[in-house]
Amino acid sequence: PPPSLPPIQSLSLDDDYPAPPGVKNVPSPPTTGSELSSGACLLPDDTATPPEVAPAKLSFSLGSSLTTSPLLSGSVLFPPPRPPQCVVPGKNISLKINFFKLILPNRLIIQQYRVDIMQEMDKAMDRVVTQKHVCESVWRALLDKHTDLQTRHPVYDGRATLYTRQLLWEGKPRDFQIEWVDKEDGDKKRIHKVRITHTGSVDLSLLQIFVDRNKPYETADTRQREFDSARSAIQVLEVMLSQRPKSHYYTIGRSHYFVPNEPKYLGHGCDMWEGYFQSLRPGQNKPFINLDVTFAAMIEDMNLVDFICHLTNSEYLEDALEGDNLNEVKSQLCGLRVTTNHTGYKRVYKLSNEKQKVLGCSSFKHTFKLPDGSVTNTYEYFLKTYKTKLKYPGLPLVVVGSRGTILLPMELCTIVRGQPKKGKLTADQTSKIITSSAMLPRIRMQEIEYTAETDLVPTPLLDHYGVKIDRNMYETEGRVLETPLVRYRNNKALEPRNGSWNLIGVKFKVGMTMDKWVIIDFVNLYDDKRKSFINELKDVGKRSGIIIKDPSSIVSPDFERGDSYDRRVEIIEKDFNYFHEKDKPTMFMVFLDEKPYPLPNKEMYKLVKRICDQQLGVLSQCVKSNNIFNFKKGTLANICLKINAKLGGVNHTVDTSNFAELSESSVMFIGADVNHPPVGMDEVMPSIAAAVGSIDPWLDGYASCVRFQKHSRAVESKSQVVGAPKRKERLEMIDKFDDMCYQLISAFRDKCNTLPDKIIYYRDGVSEGQFREVLNKELTSLKRACERISAGYKPAVTIVCVQKRHHMKMFCKG
Repeated sequence: PPPSLPPIQSLSLDDDYPAPPGVKNVPSPPTTGSELSSGACLLPDDTATPPEVAPAKLSFSLGSSLTTSPLLSGSVLFPPPRPPQCVVPGKNISLKINFFKLILPNRLIIQQYRVDIMQEMDKAMDRVVTQKHVCESVWRALLDKHTDLQTRHPVYDGRATLYTRQLLWEGKPRDFQIEWVDKEDGDKKRIHKVRITHTGSVDLSLLQIFVDRNKPYETADTRQREFDSARSAIQVLEVMLSQRPKSHYYTIGRSHYFVPNEPKYLGHGCDMWEGYFQSLRPGQNKPFINLDVTFAAMIEDMNLVDFICHLTNSEYLEDALEGDNLNEVKSQLCGLRVTTNHTGYKRVYKLSNEKQKVLGCSSFKHTFKLPDGSVTNTYEYFLKTYKTKLKYPGLPLVVVGSRGTILLPMELCTIVRGQPKKGKLTADQTSKIITSSAMLPRIRMQEIEYTAETDLVPTPLLDHYGVKIDRNMYETEGRVLETPLVRYRNNKALEPRNGSWNLIGVKFKVGMTMDKWVIIDFVNLYDDKRKSFINELKDVGKRSGIIIKDPSSIVSPDFERGDSYDRRVEIIEKDFNYFHEKDKPTMFMVFLDEKPYPLPNKEMYKLVKRICDQQLGVLSQCVKSNNIFNFKKGTLANICLKINAKLGGVNHTVDTSNFAELSESSVMFIGADVNHPPVGMDEVMPSIAAAVGSIDPWLDGYASCVRFQKHSRAVESKSQVVGAPKRKERLEMIDKFDDMCYQLISAFRDKCNTLPDKIIYYRDGVSEGQFREVLNKELTSLKRACERISAGYKPAVTIVCVQKRHHMKMFCKG
């Protein structure tokens, strides 16, 4: 890199977490930049906050009375309340937001019960049942049998908790013997025991007390206790409000989905379903219901064999169960619910949750003993017992349940409707779901208002508890802030309009020269097309203020038709290494084919970045083939933007003259996040914590710092069963954050010859329940780093917790 840039920080490991074997060659999983890409994880992080709620912006001065302890004791750190009067720059604008007021009775005590649904066993203890369909079916049967209980309007969460307005009875727990019909096992009659135990009460007025409070808390513990009490009330109300949509729609977390008449096909065995998200949010002086339109990728309810072909986009079954396709198939089959009808009645099974066990051997190879002692295989058994001749006897059988004692032929299984796709969506699925779900703000507002009119309706249940909902969107005021000017060379200023501005006639603030660079062409362009692209890029670069000279070398790697994946990787690495030694380039420009050649697109990009960033320490710029064949000046200008910034240039600066906080003192910005390994990779990949910090007054240059750390810890609960594995908890806080901050602040000092007076710390990836941990751990680490830099160094610190996955939508009134 040019000498003006700080040196690239190398990946360093925690002392107590050695790098696992081969982790250097495993790039971190890519992100799609869209929450819709998470499929089953579409369950949104419930983080929206109405405009009147105190924002998650926590300001502290490290020298204040709140932080007199050398280690910033956790008992005194908590977010300050919103000031009653504050500066309000910008132009006021009337808004409607997708929040609906919830009106609660003045004082309402809710009784809470624990519900244990048990299957009677021969052993001394009954086995507690947790299957969702069993719990819900038994509960419906109990209400049908005991109508006196039904008149009390009990609210059941579908698992183990029950809420009522009045005490059901005094004294000891009560047991009920309930006979019910199992719709998922051929309408068989079953008997379960239900035990209902009173466990306490919840005062819903605690929620109103929490939202009405507008004065500082004495300690963080006081605030936490009050918040926990309010959260108990929120939980009761959310269960209550979800009763109606759960009985009408397919529910996943807080989202409720409608069965589409004509589903939009997303490819790879998935359809797009529309629904709505519903959550209760505490606001200032009042609680709200947050409603929003939501979409999810649902697995098609089809035969399992057909689904596997669609999932892998394979024409032949043999291809669907080989190589990378097999791993994808196993991942999607884990925990999938399927139905069978070969016995003459419908039965629902859940496939094994273990990826390594979900597929067994073929029906020819799987043998077992019959009651008469003879041995047969699955193929012969189905032929003789059910008169069913299997079409695909060579396919592996699917393993049912956790014990793995039942194996079924794929072709006899049909996927149960309403199951979300697991893991991330493919790039193509993400593109389709974003395109299909895009709607004008006016249309989205109408959909939300229609949902409120049809689903936030009074019900006998809500009337019984005295809960009312205002079905009109909440109206408030927003502010349109003044747009800052963007300055280019010769101090030329441009004013962005609607988030964009025209670059015609302006040059980069500081333009660089790219004199040594190499083109690696995986598109195999004709010479004239390649030359045309290079000349146009040089011309656009010259107009933008960056000098691009002719490339030192151009190479199109050769591959044989029969080359394996590993062989192709070897050829690619060899070419990069050769030209890196030969030309000593500042940058590799890599032309990537839109087709999966020579490797799948995602793998190709990751390989290029791993070779350049990790192995060679050289800059790289990838260009897709469609941007070469159909290049436009705007596209080339964007490429020049990236090239100039990577070479150490300054594209533009933001005029901070109207921002006194930035212009009158030295301010440093730090951003941090933790990236966890994907599902199934916990044993071979650590979590990766990364932080960047600004190193100049223009907020243009940044230093980076990366660490490996443990991704989880074992947690032992009070109800831990002896010998059972401990529950694992994700570690979201950054280990050794003080070392990372020390490194970043030092880089700022070395570049600016001064220390920042203020540090603004943006923290991504934490939920509301983790705010306190950020204060107790990461703010403490930041102070330790400041003390290491210089004794008595105490800059003012603002912590901003960034929460992207919220469902707040604002609409201009009228």
